[in-house]
Amino acid sequence: MQDFEILAPVKDEENFYQAINNGADAVYLGLKDFNARQKASNFDDKNLKKIVEYAHFFGVKVYVALNTIVVDGEVERLVELVKLATSCQVDAFIVQDLGVAKILKDCFKNIVLHGSTQLGVHNLYGAKMCEQMGLTRVVLSRETTLEDIKQIKQNTNLELEFFVQGALCVAFSGVCYLSSIKHDCSGNRGKCLQLCRLCYSAEDKNKKEKGYFLSPTDLCFIDKIKDLFDIGITSFKIEGRLRRPSYVALTSKYFSLAKKSILNNQPLNKEEYLKAIKKVFYRGEYNNGFYFEKQPQKNIINTSFQNHRGVLIGKVLSVKPFKDIYQISIKTPHKIIKNDGLKFVDKQGFELSMGVGSVSNVPSQRDVYDVYSKVKPKVDDDVYLTVDFEWEQNLLNNKQKKSFDAYFEAKQNTPAKLVITSGKLSVEAKSDFILPPAKKHGLTEEDIKQCLQKADDLPIKLNNFSCCLQNVFIPKSKLNELRRKAFENFYKAVIDDYIKTNMKVVCFKQEAFDALKIKARDAVYQNYNFVCVDEKIIKNDVEALKRYVQYKFVLSPVNFSIENIIQCFDKAKELGFKDFYLNLPKVARYKDFLKLNQIILSLPQQIGLIANNIYAINYINQKRNIVGGAYLNIANKFSAYALKQFGINSFIKSFESFAKDFDKGVSYQGKPALMTFCHCPYKTVHKNELCKDCKYTGFLTYKDDAENEYKIRRTKIEGCVFELISNHKLNLENGQLVYVDLR
Repeated sequence: MQDFEILAPVKDEENFYQAINNGADAVYLGLKDFNARQKASNFDDKNLKKIVEYAHFFGVKVYVALNTIVVDGEVERLVELVKLATSCQVDAFIVQDLGVAKILKDCFKNIVLHGSTQLGVHNLYGAKMCEQMGLTRVVLSRETTLEDIKQIKQNTNLELEFFVQGALCVAFSGVCYLSSIKHDCSGNRGKCLQLCRLCYSAEDKNKKEKGYFLSPTDLCFIDKIKDLFDIGITSFKIEGRLRRPSYVALTSKYFSLAKKSILNNQPLNKEEYLKAIKKVFYRGEYNNGFYFEKQPQKNIINTSFQNHRGVLIGKVLSVKPFKDIYQISIKTPHKIIKNDGLKFVDKQGFELSMGVGSVSNVPSQRDVYDVYSKVKPKVDDDVYLTVDFEWEQNLLNNKQKKSFDAYFEAKQNTPAKLVITSGKLSVEAKSDFILPPAKKHGLTEEDIKQCLQKADDLPIKLNNFSCCLQNVFIPKSKLNELRRKAFENFYKAVIDDYIKTNMKVVCFKQEAFDALKIKARDAVYQNYNFVCVDEKIIKNDVEALKRYVQYKFVLSPVNFSIENIIQCFDKAKELGFKDFYLNLPKVARYKDFLKLNQIILSLPQQIGLIANNIYAINYINQKRNIVGGAYLNIANKFSAYALKQFGINSFIKSFESFAKDFDKGVSYQGKPALMTFCHCPYKTVHKNELCKDCKYTGFLTYKDDAENEYKIRRTKIEGCVFELISNHKLNLENGQLVYVDLR
């Protein structure tokens, strides 16, 4: 049976060692810059080489995330960072920016690139574009359907990576701009403020609710591993580069056990895992179906909880003043100890959290514990365990060590020899001391064995031992020196063997980089003014539209039917427009994708397309005129040049603030989609799961605590895609040509 990979998240050295110790096959991490988790500790030149060598000693791969959008002034620094990482022998780089992919593939011989989930690959055309760019793997969007995974696997040579555990972005990856537009903290720059986890009020016709309408539940696909493996997933990715060590340890351990159960055709205790994972991170329920089920709405959004809830263990019996704090009596069958974490939740869902310091068991009541805190819960509040300290400490004590066999030879008047063997690998070390005959007590087998059981802080342990001894003498210091020499040789030899077997030497080509900089700088683009409308504007706001009759006409239909689209283009032609484009959706999953293909094939050849996702670039192969859309996040000349290499000569640059100084491309003007959803907000608000009971009205809005209101816009292809629309118009004209979005 073909092998597959368990891929663990690493934010720092502690989490790194927990991933290795608990069976991960690969880890992914960030450096100090250019990764999507800038809040993590991350790695640098002081510790990267050390942890990569340690990983390779255990046959574990290391992937470096460069999964953000860069600007031109950062490119030189990016290249230097990649040089550092390649000198440390990392296995691959995860990229989002088309320009970063272009630079690394063209200028680093033998480099291995993976397409980040931020790239938004979710259908066959998107995967084919990644293959054309020279990527060997794609991290599929979480919204990718089983049908799309099958199509990609059957029609490309790409490795497929998929998230199976952890936090789920509510928005389609790579096109979430809420944090960026509101607070200038871009998710595409690793600075997301997670505004999706805040409370919002939702208002529709005759319906008003308050809750966490943008806060999705975490994924937990422990029971889907076999199904995903059978359709071609080769890397099972655990999200969580901001989570604590116990989370990394537990998820690495159990998903590794799940892998073994599949490869050995043995059962897995999934219930044990589900009970355990709730202790380390649990938002009140898990999403174990997502877009695989016939009714994908189930368990996507939990409007009641948005953070770690923990495991329900009991109730508050009493709350009494105690000096300047409170004595809280809790009835629970679970033993509460110092350093545990507790959360109190009242009937309205209000939460209070505390770390346990002083705690005592009430002598007369075995299941009652008194804890002391400044927080004041209410009698009868539910009590949740958020940190099980003793259990976590046991979990974190797991250590992985590589076993070795040793042969020691000590003969008179020759150097001592120590041979270390592991599998097919064998290394030898000799002492620089000639062994004399022993005058009194000679070297014993037990002396050698005790010496070899000292690991010198290396992750190794003695398995089998044999020796050939004459009556010789060796100073203890010389014996220890020989052991250290042999162990160091063994450690290095295992790492060298890994590199020789699994990797090619990555070389930076300065001349290629210099040439690429010149080509990207001097590239010329055919940019124009565009106006983007939907069918509602064509029908109801003709006079406003007439002002833009000299612009290129872009139709972004609410309803993707060929009849509707042709009617809209005909109406635009009557108004005097001469050049026409269809604005393609950012998301087109399997059935949407099939319908979209049919529509595009039915359109006259002269009608161009606006590409808002990497999949749409592939239509250039049908000899369509393609314009790069704003949601491709083009913010540097290398990304623009990458589009040009595909045959795209016009693009709308990113509307995020970091792109304001980028002087190529068309500027966006209008109210952008801050988020794109593949779940149905109407189902979330109205608490229904079936499309046959559709509650769509077209009037749904979300509002934050600052009274900022966001409209929910629906686009219907075969299924529905929704967008959260900004309530403020962006005007980034800045003297350039513009893409005016009137919707």
